[in-house]
Formats: sequence, C-alpha cells, structure tokens
Amino acid sequence: MKKNTAIFLPAITGLAMLGLFGCSAAGAAGSPKAEDDYPSKPVTFVVPFAAGGPSTVTALAYASCLEEGLGQTFVVENQPGGSGGLAMQDVSSAKPDGYTLTLGTNGPLVMNPMINKLNYNVEDFTSIGVMAQMPTVLVVGAESPYESADEFFAAAKKNPGKLSVAIPGATTSAAIELGRLSDEYDIDVTAIPAAGNAEMTTSLLGGHVDALFITDHQDVQSRIDDGSFVPLAVSSPERADWYANVPTLAEQGFPDLVNAVSVFGVVGPNGMPDAIVSTLESELRTCAADETVIGQVGEMFIPTEFSGADDLEEIFADMQELYEPILGQE
Repeated sequence: MKKNTAIFLPAITGLAMLGLFGCSAAGAAGSPKAEDDYPSKPVTFVVPFAAGGPSTVTALAYASCLEEGLGQTFVVENQPGGSGGLAMQDVSSAKPDGYTLTLGTNGPLVMNPMINKLNYNVEDFTSIGVMAQMPTVLVVGAESPYESADEFFAAAKKNPGKLSVAIPGATTSAAIELGRLSDEYDIDVTAIPAAGNAEMTTSLLGGHVDALFITDHQDVQSRIDDGSFVPLAVSSPERADWYANVPTLAEQGFPDLVNAVSVFGVVGPNGMPDAIVSTLESELRTCAADETVIGQVGEMFIPTEFSGADDLEEIFADMQELYEPILGQE
C-alpha cells in the first residue's frame, strides 16, 4: 500500500519547499502522446505565498489526494515574493505540459497584473478547477478596546489613518476592499501588507497592528475559539454559518464591500492539452469530495457543488471585470 509522507525541505534559493513523496505508477509502454501517459513524472505545484496559512494547507491537502489518485509525486513549492507575482510569472512561462501547476487566487492572478507592470495576465493561464472559497474576516485581539464592528469603524471614522489593519499582500482583494472603504465610504485605516496569514497573526498577537483583515481558515477559527481573536465582520454577501452572530460588512453600512472572498483554484500555463486538463479536473472533483481533504481544508470552505475548468475561468473573468474600473483600467 502506498504511503504519503509530507516533509519540510531546507530553503533553496529563497524558496520554502514542501515535498510530498509517493510511489510512481508505471506508464503505458509505447504511449504515442505525452498526455496519454500523464503524469509520468513528478508534478510541481507552486504556492505563491510563504509557507503556512490557508493556501499551503489547501495545496498540501489536494496535492496528497492527487498523488494518491494519479500515482505520481506532487511537490508543493512555496514561492513568495511580489505579492505572488514572482511565482505566477514563472508558472506563466513554464511549458504547458501539466508538470507545473499553481494555486491561482484573486490577488496574484487577477489584480496584481492590473496594478503592476508584469509579464503576465489572467489570459496566460489554463483554469482547471476550484479547491476552496474562503471569506475574509475582520478580527481584533483579545485585549482590543473594540468589541464590535460599530465601535471599530466609529473609531476609524473619528481618527483617520490611526487604526492599522494587516492584510495578506498589497494587491489582494482584502487590500482593494480596504481602499474602497476609504474611497467610497470615507473611512481611512492604515493597511499593513504582510507575506501571509502567519505573519499577520504574529503581528496581531504581538500588538503591532490593531486588526487583521484575514482570509478565514481553520487556524483563524481556532484562535477565535480560544479567545485570542475576536471576529467583528465578514466579507461575504451573507453571514457565515459558522459565525452566525458576526455581521457582514454590508450589514455594517458598506453594501459594496462583499468581494473579499478568496477563491483557491488550480491553474497551469496557457495552452495545456485538453486531455491533461480533463484528467486533472476529474481528479480534483474526486478530491473535493474526499473526507481527508475536507477535514484538512475545512468543510465550510469547500463548495458543495464542484466548479471545474470552465467555471473557474468564468470566476476569474468576472473578477477581472469587477476590478478593472475600480483599479482604473480600461
């Protein structure tokens, strides 16, 4: 029986790498096309953020499941930098043979190339399927003087720029929504970009920021459960079932701030063969219903209905259409 083992490898040229090793399946002898024998060698799955946090947890869970189902090693490689832009740029220029994939999400894939001059855009990727969707939650520490969203936003209104809020990168949907809070609702907070959720958590627990606008996941929930984090508002259009008493930003008087929901999808370079996309999409569908994956990622974060390649492409296209006018693009 094949045994999967996740291990941490030493940093190499600045990249935090996580290896998942399994047994290789024997390829079909004399296969006329490479896609017919896919995968016949290890697959690299790049995460465009620092190790830790929901992106890494999600990638590891699905990589292990894909490895189990496809009989080949999936190596999860964390490659932070440039708000995810460095990783996305590398993946966009990789050979579209299915052996280099990445976790595609709002900021690095859609918004980053709108804001910065980069050598890629969303059209340079092949969508494969959705792994998870996670809202963003505004939280304060246990010692915070603000016990509700009303109190927090009233203080921010009275003292422009005084309150600091850590966000997971300068070009994430969380960052854009905080900008809209100022531009459209005249409430200014100071956004502090971080390399990922782990750095954000450390900043709040250390008292270096007043709040986090953080991608929700099981670590955030555990800190809310133990009382070290206090949730004030969620970014989703409707209240989250698991935070039934926490209002949405829309309920707080910000009806347009409902877009800071992180979609984690699997994407590869543009031009991947349909047969390989279909193989990966089918296995992703199986993994999205796998009890081990659901337990690791969180049942509330994996949509009940699987969204495949066409759905994910449409999700990112809709994001681009939404944020182009906001970011001043034509």
